[in-house]
Amino acid sequence: MTLGGLSFSAKSYANIAGANERINVAVMGTNGRGSGMGANFQRINDVNVTFVCDVEENALAKGMNAVTRAGGSPKAEKDIRKVLENKDLHALFIAAPDHWHTPAAIMACKAGKHVYLEKPCSHNPREGELCIAAARKYNRIVQVGAQRRSWSGVIEGINELRNGIIGRVYFARGWYTNKRTSIGFGKKVAPPANLDFDLWQGPITGHMRWM
Repeated sequence: MTLGGLSFSAKSYANIAGANERINVAVMGTNGRGSGMGANFQRINDVNVTFVCDVEENALAKGMNAVTRAGGSPKAEKDIRKVLENKDLHALFIAAPDHWHTPAAIMACKAGKHVYLEKPCSHNPREGELCIAAARKYNRIVQVGAQRRSWSGVIEGINELRNGIIGRVYFARGWYTNKRTSIGFGKKVAPPANLDFDLWQGPITGHMRWM
């Protein structure tokens, strides 16, 4: 069973939903990536997107429209805490802003949900360590969406390197090039009326207390 880039063995799939049940997924963050992936998940035969979650009204509507057009009938919710209270939910897909990635993943693990987390997994290295600790403590599957690592060409290339096709590797260099315009300089303004700014900011205390 594969959910996006998240693969389950027969045993782990049975632990999630039972052999003959659908996986119920919630999508958090739907202004961009989340809407597209939510629709993709809904098109998988044994997956059902049951919740769309976003703190901004337009983004929430965008996600609801994408999943509904793909054949789903999700509930709209802006507060991820309320989503995670649902006992029938099996997994959470997180595509919210980076500062919400690890907090939401930890909360989901604690609530007994599995997690598919868009990259980066965390806002900083320490949060990444906490995310790993939560997955282990609550025995949840947590996968970060670095899809290239699952690409067959990359897997084949890495295996060849490990088998010594170019000898011992001492040094590697990677780079990324793109043309992007400046985002400019912001100014202090009131939060938009269609945004729940308190929820957007996320937790302001340490994550350890959640674990």
